[in-house]
Amino acid sequence: MNPKINITEIAKQAGVSIATVSRAINDPALVKTETRERILDIIKSTNYKINYVAKNLRTNKSYSIGLIYTSVLMVFYHVISKGVEDIAIKNSYNVFFCNSGDDPVKENDYLSLLYEKRVDGIIISPTGKNDDIYKNIISSGIPVCFFDRNVRGVTADGVFVDNRKGSRQAVEYLLKKGYQKIGFISGPKRIMTGNERLKGYMEAHEALGVGVNKKLIQEGDYQYESGYRCAKELLDNNKIDALYIANEPMAAGALQLVNEKGLRFPKDIGFLMWDDPYWATLVRPNISTIAQPCYTIGTTAAELLFKKIDKGDSYMDKDSITITLNTSLVIRDST
Repeated sequence: MNPKINITEIAKQAGVSIATVSRAINDPALVKTETRERILDIIKSTNYKINYVAKNLRTNKSYSIGLIYTSVLMVFYHVISKGVEDIAIKNSYNVFFCNSGDDPVKENDYLSLLYEKRVDGIIISPTGKNDDIYKNIISSGIPVCFFDRNVRGVTADGVFVDNRKGSRQAVEYLLKKGYQKIGFISGPKRIMTGNERLKGYMEAHEALGVGVNKKLIQEGDYQYESGYRCAKELLDNNKIDALYIANEPMAAGALQLVNEKGLRFPKDIGFLMWDDPYWATLVRPNISTIAQPCYTIGTTAAELLFKKIDKGDSYMDKDSITITLNTSLVIRDST
């Protein structure tokens, strides 16, 4: 930081007024692109540091948002975080990244912390067990955007995928390939994604006239250990010809069990997983997946949030917006 550089000197070098420099920093949309870029180039070249404390007091904004996700280990959330961050940077905002671990207590703590920090908005994949604090934060004037999971009874923007449709498409594909005994490791039924993916599994059987054997369905908790445990239960006690797993960590656990048993896919068993992490193509044979538009989920959620932030106090007078995106079935060697 050069202590000799101040906003007056920036204005002098740019050939504009101090007010124009202030607008370029605080309300860039009000300044012509050419002028704004010239000012920002001078700020960058002189290493002038904006006084964000003073800026926050003037604008009543913190220029920060919170992003809460349920598992820092999942590639799904890594890519979504990148989408959110890219949009935040375009809006000159910082992001607080928070990993709830799908723990309602930890989520509550993060929500309270973000509220105390007076963030301008929150994007969250909710546990669904903190309804009161979601509502309190929204009623306080801080906009919230859900993603991946919705919360019934809470009015907020949301960005989701069509879990039921994607799951049905995947299971119909397996049935049409000749797999008739499809073991399914679902997510928790209390969570929207777990419930919807299970419905898709059931609907695919119904649509093709194949009876559902409920013994072939195991409910996991979206964690690695439950994938291993549920796969063991399915393979030890049933004759199945394919495994369909409802998320990445559980699929990794199931894959560990399949390898321990020395099973090969697709010769011994078919294998299809929800989520399309990079390692799905590193495994041999590589794995068929249901890919979610992760980056688009992140950018869309952030864009919705910033629209609400820009509206200020008037945002609560507007109806919430829900955007549902489609998944893609990625067919590889495992099926």
